[in-house]
Amino acid sequence: MTTESLTYRELAVRLGVKLESARKTVLRKKWQKVAGNDGTLRILVPVEALTRHEDSPSDSPSDSPTVREMQARLETIGELLVSERRRADAAEQDRDRWHAMAIRPWWKRLAG
Repeated sequence: MTTESLTYRELAVRLGVKLESARKTVLRKKWQKVAGNDGTLRILVPVEALTRHEDSPSDSPSDSPTVREMQARLETIGELLVSERRRADAAEQDRDRWHAMAIRPWWKRLAG
């Protein structure tokens, strides 16, 4: 496996993340750390990890399947909300008609 020697700052730039995120990634992936001659800590990062990540920034977050699925669900929920609002409005109108009829005197209800 080929590796590339990068500082935390260089790694953060290459991955397109914050410095703290790069540090956590190094800990999580257990990449080897080496002290350089100048005293700078360098990380031996597998080239595959860098090339794979360089391909993904071209994808916008809204193109991911999870985001598309959530957007589709939100649209469905929005449509459902509109139809339920219409149904509730119709039920309220029907209730109001029956209420108006119920409070009329009995003789007006008979006479029409």
